[in-house]
Amino acid sequence: MARLIDLKPGSQTQINPLDLTPSVGVGLKYPLNGLYINYSTKEQIHDNLLNVILTEPGEKLFNPFYGVGLNSLLFEQKVEANFVKEKIENAILSDSLLNSLKIEDVKINFNRDDNSVNVKIEYISLLDRQSDAIEINYTNPKM
Repeated sequence: MARLIDLKPGSQTQINPLDLTPSVGVGLKYPLNGLYINYSTKEQIHDNLLNVILTEPGEKLFNPFYGVGLNSLLFEQKVEANFVKEKIENAILSDSLLNSLKIEDVKINFNRDDNSVNVKIEYISLLDRQSDAIEINYTNPKM
């Protein structure tokens, strides 16, 4: 669900040359459960963001510091929302595939009553100046 951001008169929207040929794939869709291809840079930025958020550090060969490791962070004892938010922002800033987006807000809501966490990342694509968001919901069953 994207909404257009009002541009100032005279400002320009960038177009990635890969988007000019709709039949040319830009990258692979996430999650990798088959060979599904993204055909626009906007879709690929969205999937790259999901990839860096959900990847555990040490999971990617030859890049042991890649990823946030959100799954392992969220249900640790005494983890603070600000710590998780900072870790997400740092991982995004250090990923060269995500240099065409600007993080607007990261919201983390812990619900201790039902052992669930909601993470929402709002961002703006610098290519077309449209906003978008990723929302991830985790539930840890009570034991």
